[in-house]
Amino acid sequence: MHEHNGSMPKACIVYVGGDDKFSSLTTSFTEAGYSLVPHGDAHGADIGLIDLRGSQTSPKKIQTICGLLRKSSPELSILILIDTYIDHTARRALRRHGELVTMLSNPDGLIERCRQLLRLRNIAEEAGERLKTLASMSRLNEFPTISAPTTPLKVLIAGTAGPEALAAINALRPVTEQCVCVFSAGQAMRAAENTRFDCAVFLPAKESDPLLSLARALRRHPKHAGMPIIFPVGDPDHASDFVKRGASDFIYSNHIGADLAMKVQITARRARLLRTMRRFLQACAGDGIRDSASGAFTASFLAEHGARLCARSDQTNKPLALIALKIEAVSKEHGEPEPGRRALHQASRLINRLTRAEHAAARIAPDTFAVLAPATTEQNATRAAMRIKGVLENTVFRSVNDKLLYGAQVTAITCAHRKGYCIEESVAIALTALREQTQAKPLSLQSPQ
Repeated sequence: MHEHNGSMPKACIVYVGGDDKFSSLTTSFTEAGYSLVPHGDAHGADIGLIDLRGSQTSPKKIQTICGLLRKSSPELSILILIDTYIDHTARRALRRHGELVTMLSNPDGLIERCRQLLRLRNIAEEAGERLKTLASMSRLNEFPTISAPTTPLKVLIAGTAGPEALAAINALRPVTEQCVCVFSAGQAMRAAENTRFDCAVFLPAKESDPLLSLARALRRHPKHAGMPIIFPVGDPDHASDFVKRGASDFIYSNHIGADLAMKVQITARRARLLRTMRRFLQACAGDGIRDSASGAFTASFLAEHGARLCARSDQTNKPLALIALKIEAVSKEHGEPEPGRRALHQASRLINRLTRAEHAAARIAPDTFAVLAPATTEQNATRAAMRIKGVLENTVFRSVNDKLLYGAQVTAITCAHRKGYCIEESVAIALTALREQTQAKPLSLQSPQ
């Protein structure tokens, strides 16, 4: 059972289309860690994929298909695959039932879009579960309300002057309060530093355009990581090439005039809502919620919230992983173990910054932490644990008077939630494996068997 839960797919995607197309997409989605199933297995699916490439289907029939999919799985999102030659009237009608994705034969861009939708869905689910936990604990907490701002949009357009830039400006003028157009990466960087934009549209002229490097830098910058960047593509099969370069979404070049305004509005609103939910998840605080010294969640919150997540994982058959960390502070000067209370507190805050917003890092002992990772497979949780372990062991912590330097020795294990087990049993399994791993030499990262 443990091996089955550890290797379960990240998400289930139900496909509606031809059998030959289904078989060609199955391999790509399986390699990406997703389960692609036919329309008969739509119960509990995360995303509904309707393939209209090479076929003509009326919007009324699409509405019927979407209704059946949502009836089988009310929480799923709808993606509709279309050809590049579909006119704007048909696209407008289809957009009422789901998000449109232009695709030829390469599914990498589609897989990236599914990944982004699942990321948004996971944060939204965690925000809802976190709110239920806070309400059930009857604590006085200070956290911002979950509501996206409704101010007019501000959009940045960067790229060489030409037909695409002109079409983008004309398309966005009716839906934006401020539309700034610049011609180089340097100008775009200065504009982003001076103004907080809701969305950006980059028009690189060639493969070596500095705008591509700027997009990657903005995605890694804490201040600008939440700003989505849209790339127009002349060939939808090349959309995946821009994913590694910082692109958040794509639009077919010939559809800029008709679809860019709607694309920017939807993308910017999602980004605003995502920032609001992240702010809520990071701000959940109060007596019994977070440890005042370390900033991690308390053991009581872990018990209450973990029970809710375990029950949801059992009901929806979605993965849930647990990361257990034991941190030992060691003096760098004398090589003698020290309590290092300040070092442990600093390490705890570092764990909070290294984990995702929807993960809950709790302190269950002075030197032991547990991280609940909903919608995360054991394999991905192991990668996250290795990252946390590497960062902590390569960080130097200072004492109160800044005279003593401390290092951290970290023992980390990961385990998948077993169906039917409560949070106390899952934590006990993780702590048992952690104790065995601590006693083993040399120290290494492994999953409990």
